[in-house]
Amino acid sequence: MAHSFVQSFDTEYDAFKAYAEIYPDSCILLVDTYDTLKSGIPNAIRVAEEVLQPMGKTLAGIRIDSGDIAYLTKKARMMLDVAGLTDTKISISNSLDEYLIRSVLEQGARIDSFGVGENMITSKSSPVFGGVYKMAAMEKDGQIVPKIKISENKEKITNPGYKKVYRLIENETNKAIADIVMFADETIDPEKNLTIYSQYDKWKNKTLIGGSYTFFELQKPVFVDGECVYEEKTLEEIRENVKKQGTLLWDEIFRLEYPHAYYVDLSERLIDYKLKMLEEKRG
Repeated sequence: MAHSFVQSFDTEYDAFKAYAEIYPDSCILLVDTYDTLKSGIPNAIRVAEEVLQPMGKTLAGIRIDSGDIAYLTKKARMMLDVAGLTDTKISISNSLDEYLIRSVLEQGARIDSFGVGENMITSKSSPVFGGVYKMAAMEKDGQIVPKIKISENKEKITNPGYKKVYRLIENETNKAIADIVMFADETIDPEKNLTIYSQYDKWKNKTLIGGSYTFFELQKPVFVDGECVYEEKTLEEIRENVKKQGTLLWDEIFRLEYPHAYYVDLSERLIDYKLKMLEEKRG
């Protein structure tokens, strides 16, 4: 439901009534077109009682798109509960981002769902996503020849060669330690010590003691020789996988301010080859 829909009727009640008759099984009414507390919610309750309940239906929810969200949702919950609409959900929208959502929840707002739009599909800090092709390797005479792109900005220096990525898991905590990028023909023996290196400075490294960690490969083939070999996942399966992977990360990584960095490091062989190529190219 949009504000324009409500405005196209002579009264807010008429708009709500028409909408409920069209969508009796999923009726969510936008209650802030005129006055949320004096008009919108009372009219929503009236439609629930006069239109939906005689049909054996319930008001699925209301949506608030403006105003003091924390205050309005608290009042809305009280009004709905008094009217016996305890199952009616409250949704909010209006340019929400993670900071505003956290703020209203800390204020005790009564909210069941959030309608996040532009701040989910765009980034205010980086509104343009730049995609650039960078060659990492080429095949010559049946051999993979690593290539490197050098830049004054160290973050833009590419990692050469045909590679694969593994996620390293600490056995004691079952938390991710880091991801490691290595040449495709390299292997990991979890019973042996493994040293991982910063992509930018070899002296920044960490050694994992053999037997203290496990690992799994992150990359999955999608197309092989032009044929799709990837098993399509349902939305529920994708969501469950995201939740599962999230449990592998420390809570500090999810902080909104000053989050802990999660590292993607290199194998010793890859960092050595990268540094060798840098020396050769720079003469």
